[in-house]
Amino acid sequence: MRGAYQVGVIDGIVELLGRRGGAGEPLFNSFTGSSIGAINTAYLAANADRADHRIDGLVRLWNNLDATQVLRLSPSSLLWGWPRLRVPCRRQDVTITSGYIGRSLFDPRPVQALLAREIDWDRLHANVRSSLVEAVMIGAHDIQEGRSTMFAELAAGVQLRSYPHPVRTLLERITLERVQASTALPFMFPAQAIGGRYYMDSGLSLATPVLPALRVDADRVVLISLHEQDRLEPQAALEYPSVIYLIGQICASLLLDPDLSSLQTLLQTNRVFTALAKTIDPPQMVDVVQEFAAHQVLPYRPIPTLVFRPSENIALLTAAFIREELAGDRLGLVWRALLRGAGNEDVVGHQALLASILFLDGRLATRLIDLGRRDAYAARDQIVSFFAG
Repeated sequence: MRGAYQVGVIDGIVELLGRRGGAGEPLFNSFTGSSIGAINTAYLAANADRADHRIDGLVRLWNNLDATQVLRLSPSSLLWGWPRLRVPCRRQDVTITSGYIGRSLFDPRPVQALLAREIDWDRLHANVRSSLVEAVMIGAHDIQEGRSTMFAELAAGVQLRSYPHPVRTLLERITLERVQASTALPFMFPAQAIGGRYYMDSGLSLATPVLPALRVDADRVVLISLHEQDRLEPQAALEYPSVIYLIGQICASLLLDPDLSSLQTLLQTNRVFTALAKTIDPPQMVDVVQEFAAHQVLPYRPIPTLVFRPSENIALLTAAFIREELAGDRLGLVWRALLRGAGNEDVVGHQALLASILFLDGRLATRLIDLGRRDAYAARDQIVSFFAG
């Protein structure tokens, strides 16, 4: 659900720069994403033939989500993904028919149908072939090796700069299956089978994919993080934690405490180059850049960077939404159990946090998109300066 915030920021940028509905060069020509951001990444790349990346369509996609249709679940759905009955002496391979493996709370097929319908995959590949898009990179986690993997579709002539990092890069077309692998949150959705291996949500190991953008020599970087500036204050334990509370804790550790070291390194290196530019001559600066590049240091030069983070706590915003709009909704037994206590005004904890991640509802998306727009408008001067450079 938090991916709606990213959409709001992009929509705000498009509006501020006067690019809505216009022809011309797209705002972005390289895209990296993981977890829920992989969906937005694929959509924006598929629509890079427009200056505004058809952002209105992405806003509409999020605003029209219906949790009861997109996230089908039932008390027995934790068995989804495994054969219901095993016959002795007969080998049964779930991947032959489904492409998925493992038990999960949600049936992944409605989300698969949504992505197949809303993202023009052929146009995505055409944009890469024409070099309108230089790179599309999606992160996933290889379960068998416990290793981060980047699926990368690159335009002709685009090279991946070598870098001593454990992330494996596979030069393959970005497909619906790879996006689903990136969003397969453990226990919530089943792992995705790709090329004889199983992949799941890369929030485990690659929640902030800054490094891939640097490896394709991005000149500028826009990063929209889902890591709030202000986190929830710890709540005193009133009783033994429920299963829903524990699931919320797991989701928080996987998705909301991302490894921001790559971003921090990028920002620190930019500060170093800024300081050096004030103290050494231009020829000496060239020598420094060459030395960085020779030792495979990334970034090896200053990279203008624009960073957005939610200015409001999304769990608190979600709790308010649940109180104000879901009280009379007929959501079904399982959803009521998942959301129980999430709207409590006195104690807003990981139930609300879990709902902010899982509850794919257009009404909540509208609030998060509005928050993203407000944060973009608040950064008007930085945005105009950044894109004018």
